[in-house]
Amino acid sequence: MSIVIEAHNISKRFFLGERNQRTFFEDIADKSKRRFRQLIEPKRPLEKQKKRSEFWALHDISFQISKGQTLAIIGENGAGKSTLLKILSRITQPTTGSVRVYGRLASLLEIGTGFHPEFSGRDNVFLNGAMLGLSTKEVRARFDQIIAFSGLEKFIDVPVKNYSSGMYVRLAFSVAAHLNPEIVILDEVLAVGDAVFQKKCFDRMEEIINEGHAAILVSHGMSNIRRMSQTCMWLKYGRIEMFGPTHEVASEYERQTTHEVVAQYEAHSAEHEPLAHLASWSIESAGSKDPHILPSNSGGVTILFEIDLMVPVLSGKLSVSLADVQGLVLFARETTFSKNEAGQIILSLDLPSLPLKPGKYIVSCTLSDGIHPSAFLRATPELTILAEKNIDSSVYNSILNLSARMTVRES
Repeated sequence: MSIVIEAHNISKRFFLGERNQRTFFEDIADKSKRRFRQLIEPKRPLEKQKKRSEFWALHDISFQISKGQTLAIIGENGAGKSTLLKILSRITQPTTGSVRVYGRLASLLEIGTGFHPEFSGRDNVFLNGAMLGLSTKEVRARFDQIIAFSGLEKFIDVPVKNYSSGMYVRLAFSVAAHLNPEIVILDEVLAVGDAVFQKKCFDRMEEIINEGHAAILVSHGMSNIRRMSQTCMWLKYGRIEMFGPTHEVASEYERQTTHEVVAQYEAHSAEHEPLAHLASWSIESAGSKDPHILPSNSGGVTILFEIDLMVPVLSGKLSVSLADVQGLVLFARETTFSKNEAGQIILSLDLPSLPLKPGKYIVSCTLSDGIHPSAFLRATPELTILAEKNIDSSVYNSILNLSARMTVRES
């Protein structure tokens, strides 16, 4: 399959506290000041002064995208996602490395990208078409379809400076999605639109992908990432943390993100005198010998918690929850207890089955005094559900892995 984007060892450097664009005379004045400072402070090398204000937004990013492939880029804010997209869109140049793009590229990185605020919506449609290399005749042939998709028929002759942010997104996406680009690049701008228009956008993106075009998506919505991309790149501090199949990368990203959130909560709780500690936890099942690993569809399961109470709890509550790596609580149960002195208690939870798909799961226990939560006890290591041997992985697409039998017969 033919390659549409090649990126080789891309790095991008910014200088903190300096403007990105300066006039010729400002550059001359700045260089003169630095040279003068070097003369009066010879022991302080000029290169050392520069390095103090350097910030590398990207470090040695390399990848390829083929025709018909969709790449998702994920990562926390400040990871370098938008900088990478601007380099791919040729809005800015990399400090080192190179990018090659083969084909017409349409990018929607910011609200109103490529729009002139004084022009009407109609004029901006033709302006964007010209920027993509289309003739006036080609844009006119698609014009009605673009406006109908955006739903802005009544406002198409209004200057776009008077548009709301949602109207900007509607028109900008409609233009980018209907001018027949070989490559579409989308940042998190669709979060501005309403729910109905977002669905239209994602449906249109799926059509573009199914037509064999390439796409690059940046989103914090993991459900959309899983639905629309085959390959995923996880950026962390400007470097590639993980690159591979979307379901693997997204799951690992969610797992680590959840761990970081839980670790912050635990660190905050540790600042106060703990009321309880989780001494150990284990899971018992006829299908497993490991205390923290279960095969899928293992039958009856018992989860045991050994909890050390630091103080007496005369009227308390204990709750157990099971969550996936996204933090979605799949199961929770609560019970009351009373203990007149500090010491250890054993909490037992019996389940007739645990029909979960293979993966990692977070088991936790919360202790309260009957009114307010007093201790959050997270079980480590996590619960691991193993896949059954000789089972097609497609049966694990949903959260639950229920035993079932399907038949088809004539009516």
